[in-house]
Amino acid sequence: MARLGFNLMGVDELYGGRFTGILEAAGLADRMGVDLLVLPDHVTISERAHRDRVAVGFPYPIDTNWFEPLTALAAIAGVTGRARLGTNVLIAPIRPAVLLAKQLATLDVICGGRLDVGLGAGWQEEEYRVTERPFERRFGYLEEQVAVCRALWAGGPAAHAGQRVDFTDLHSMPVPVQGADLRLSFGFHPTPRAIERVVRHGVGWWAAPMPVEEVRAAIAAIRAESVRVGRDPATIPVTAATTLVAHGRTAEEAGAAPVLQEARALWEAGADCVIVHPLAFVRTPEALPAFLQPLLDARDAAHASRTTLS
Repeated sequence: MARLGFNLMGVDELYGGRFTGILEAAGLADRMGVDLLVLPDHVTISERAHRDRVAVGFPYPIDTNWFEPLTALAAIAGVTGRARLGTNVLIAPIRPAVLLAKQLATLDVICGGRLDVGLGAGWQEEEYRVTERPFERRFGYLEEQVAVCRALWAGGPAAHAGQRVDFTDLHSMPVPVQGADLRLSFGFHPTPRAIERVVRHGVGWWAAPMPVEEVRAAIAAIRAESVRVGRDPATIPVTAATTLVAHGRTAEEAGAAPVLQEARALWEAGADCVIVHPLAFVRTPEALPAFLQPLLDARDAAHASRTTLS
């Protein structure tokens, strides 16, 4: 099945910086038939880290609003009823594992079982230092967080014995509407070690914007690793993202055309869901429907093509 996602990051700027603008855009996308609404995550961004990232194409000014995604998605849940809601991606290791399990379970209940969680380890060492979490061991802790969440989401009494978290006879209510099968994905660069982690934990893979051929190669590697360990590759969904920038063109010059071309290529490469980010290509709220509709049509065509081939 081909799906279309909408990254709401920065969309408040189209509405004069008002958070209610994100709610308006989310409601519009939901009514139009967008499948997934996502927000990314940063608790802080240092001046140094921002300069380093801008040098390699980071599109956001230092004063861009980074709304805490789980809080914001709870509000978005109230103005949507069809689209799934997700994090793209949540920097999980800066959050305590048991608290994370509670937050995600609560959000899944609030949105009626529509939650898709992209989890990542982040790149900004300062963010770990100021949240008093160890940067060097973040990947191992993320894996343990998944185990803790699944133990608690299965219902009590729950137990876990790990490197950093140890408990027995715990109850954490509510459990997610989706239960221990709440949708999780890892947002890692597709190294062999990362692919092994994705397949071993039975989670999806959430790709950052990257060339289509790199996505295609990563999907092939995930499928091969799944077969090697006896896991059905169909249980490892892939979410990809289109570019965040208009490559030197204004929004009016670019329009939806470059995003549309890239989205089609990503679906053809095997991505199950393609997330688009309109901010570099749209300048007013009124332009959003015209940006989204061709992408929705392309999604439908990609889905029809897959149905025919199967």
